[in-house]
Amino acid sequence: MPLKIENISVSFGKTQVLNNLTIPDIHAGEMVSLIGKNGAGKSTVLKQMTKLVRLNPEQITLDGMPLTTHQIGYLPQDHRIYASISVVELLITTMHIGYNSLFTKAHSAEKALALLDSIGVLHLANKICTELSGGESQMVGLAQAVINKPKVLILDEPTSALDMHNQLKMLEYVKYYTQKNAACALIVVHDLNLAIQYSDKVAALHNGELFTYGEPCKIIDQGLIKSLFNVNSKIIQLDDYPVVVAQL
Repeated sequence: MPLKIENISVSFGKTQVLNNLTIPDIHAGEMVSLIGKNGAGKSTVLKQMTKLVRLNPEQITLDGMPLTTHQIGYLPQDHRIYASISVVELLITTMHIGYNSLFTKAHSAEKALALLDSIGVLHLANKICTELSGGESQMVGLAQAVINKPKVLILDEPTSALDMHNQLKMLEYVKYYTQKNAACALIVVHDLNLAIQYSDKVAALHNGELFTYGEPCKIIDQGLIKSLFNVNSKIIQLDDYPVVVAQL
């Protein structure tokens, strides 16, 4: 059964940021990108989801049951780690959140190192967290988000501080993780070409409402781009994917 996100409304003062937003069902193994201009409500959706899990669980359900915090792996915008411990120590600590035993879980260090290796950042294992660059911090933040095998990944602009190589590395891993673990991923993405390449579905937001939803190759076109971002564009077909070239 799917992840359901229903009837989310958020106001800041007199400004309505989200207006009774419902996103179509997200199924196991699917990676869904939220797209839209700045202020469309994309990040607010993700933040509000984490609140509703605690306050109004009937609005966010997984497999017909209220989604719980331990089922979520969350990576916020501008993720920074202020603990003066090594990356591998951070992951071991994250692994033991909510764990009541005085003893560490078996093979914790090995599991943390294996995860860093699978993401492609094993070289950061012994680096102190406060010495990480912005991009390194985001990659480590992804490891934090998945270390406890959540069923729902909520990633807010996870590629914003990454170079091109690491953008691909991160999204390749998220794709791999969702499919291997029958998980759902909901990601805010600004780069439409990355959304096309990696997403199973795209949710386009406009003025706090769902503008359209569907497979990226089918719905991302010149008309959508003009409506959402007020820019002209060309769509070039390259191998299996259309490529967006934007123009003012």
